[in-house]
Amino acid sequence: MMTNISVTKPVNCSSQNAWQLIGPFENIHLWFPGILDNKTKGQGIGATRQITMAEDAVFVDELTHLGEREYSYKIIAGELPFTDYLGTVSVSEENGNTQLNYRATINVSDENKASSVEFLTAIYDSAFENAKSQLESN
Repeated sequence: MMTNISVTKPVNCSSQNAWQLIGPFENIHLWFPGILDNKTKGQGIGATRQITMAEDAVFVDELTHLGEREYSYKIIAGELPFTDYLGTVSVSEENGNTQLNYRATINVSDENKASSVEFLTAIYDSAFENAKSQLESN
């Protein structure tokens, strides 16, 4: 079953500063806690990043879209309880208020739906909270 996930986090900084931190596909380790190693190959659409997390969990992401203050990626390797992951990270600004945004779609069984949504929501909420702390301390 296709399922949608989204996380938003308001930050007190310019959208330009927010994008400088979370925008570069190759720099996820600078704001996403728990990444032990990050190796990027290539640039632009089709670039990949191999992310190593705790307990030797390894995931490979491929950049599928790069827009103005937004990128999308799919997970092409790694053991997960869902498939067909497509995630988008973006920064938006409305009326002078900056917001970090994450949205994703996954194909997940009913059995794994609640735990998968909870997991992805929690890790991006934590990552955005970390980015917010960095951005608002400068």
